[in-house]
Amino acid sequence: MLLSLLLWAWSRLGGAGPQLHGQALSPRAAPVFTGLTDTQGHPFSWRAQRGDAVLVFFGYTHCPDVCPLTLARLSRVLDGLGPQARRVRVVFVTLDPQRDTPTVLRAYLDALLPGAVGLRGDAADTARAAAQWGVHWRRVSAPGAAPADYWIDHTAALTLVGPRGHLRARYGYAQLESRGLLQADLRSLLERRAAAPGA
Repeated sequence: MLLSLLLWAWSRLGGAGPQLHGQALSPRAAPVFTGLTDTQGHPFSWRAQRGDAVLVFFGYTHCPDVCPLTLARLSRVLDGLGPQARRVRVVFVTLDPQRDTPTVLRAYLDALLPGAVGLRGDAADTARAAAQWGVHWRRVSAPGAAPADYWIDHTAALTLVGPRGHLRARYGYAQLESRGLLQADLRSLLERRAAAPGA
């Protein structure tokens, strides 16, 4: 009886979650985006996302391939979720605030994934956020290139934050080719939350 009680308490605290297809993460609270604001100038609140799943990706609008393809794949994932897509938020954090003004960032997201949240900050806040989320990046320029002519090498990973605001899993770029895997994980988290709203 004691063992049953312990298992019940463990599941209520979120220790016994569904098996996910992404790389499992320690279920700690998602890092706060200190100093970053959305394209309307508002800070991002994790409290406002409670009950929903959030997908976080770091990239930049001048990215030639990985970033637009990732957003396109996420669009297909959400399309396949039906009504549950309303409970999934995509957050795109730019690593290039110098070129990605609020207007540029908003236009980019509206073209690829309308409804996604775009976050940006100054260089220091951007570097801090990337480090907290385990994103490695560096600015690269060709020899003799103009100062504004550069690209950014960066971690191409997507992080899933569960409905309680805890880190759950990371997905590599290649994993997103199989949209069914991420869809299954999102459904699993959202249905579990709906079945136990007080958890």
